[in-house]
Amino acid sequence: MALLALGFAGCGGGDGGSSFEGSIDVASVISRSTGTVYYLSTYVPPASAGPRSSLPVVYVLDGETWFEPLVGIVESTHTRVIIVGVRGSGQRNRDFVPGNSCTPDGGGHAAYFDFLRQELIAHVEGTIGGDPDQRVLFGHSHGGSFVLYALFSESPGQHSFMAYLASDASISCMPTVAYAWERDYASAHRELPVRLHLSFATLGNYAANLEYAEVIAQRSYERLVFVSQAYTGTHGGIVPQVLADAVGFALAGAA
Repeated sequence: MALLALGFAGCGGGDGGSSFEGSIDVASVISRSTGTVYYLSTYVPPASAGPRSSLPVVYVLDGETWFEPLVGIVESTHTRVIIVGVRGSGQRNRDFVPGNSCTPDGGGHAAYFDFLRQELIAHVEGTIGGDPDQRVLFGHSHGGSFVLYALFSESPGQHSFMAYLASDASISCMPTVAYAWERDYASAHRELPVRLHLSFATLGNYAANLEYAEVIAQRSYERLVFVSQAYTGTHGGIVPQVLADAVGFALAGAA
């Protein structure tokens, strides 16, 4: 299975002196579903990558944090992909997760998913480009929990993304609900025709994610390409390596 090589030189944000082969832009969208303005950071590879309509698109939750590291990775590896970093607009606790034991104000995850699949995807593919069959969703922590929610919320053949990348998901904050997502899907469907990368930190949400991964593996879903992987490190510290590995895994399945 081909994975992206990690190249972090110059991946850190903030020096303002980096030159990119591709182009970066910032825009905003107003969501009808959530009533919130979301700022988007977008990366588009150079014209030599081919028609934009043929390119995979990686949607990155918490884009204010993880967009720049992923851009650094794809630039260093010359990976031809569009990146859309969706900034949280201060609403990640509301938008990513249901009510839970770790943070207040949850419960907006269904509306946020409607924003992604009914509004944002159409905006991106209509104004920037991207192949509808090569969409990828990445999230970390509460964002990782949202990725799992999104995965199990749609029926086979209706999935909005072809690959789901959940990094050290916060499912220990909502175990009953998180297990119900998967159980309800399994009770209705034998197929899960996507690629799923589930990662977890040895000094983070290791136990909860390992157990969740085992449940998924034991289902033996048809057409699922599944990798679960532990990373040595802290909850936030593993993300750069996870991004490199998980996006490489996702794009290995691209058409």
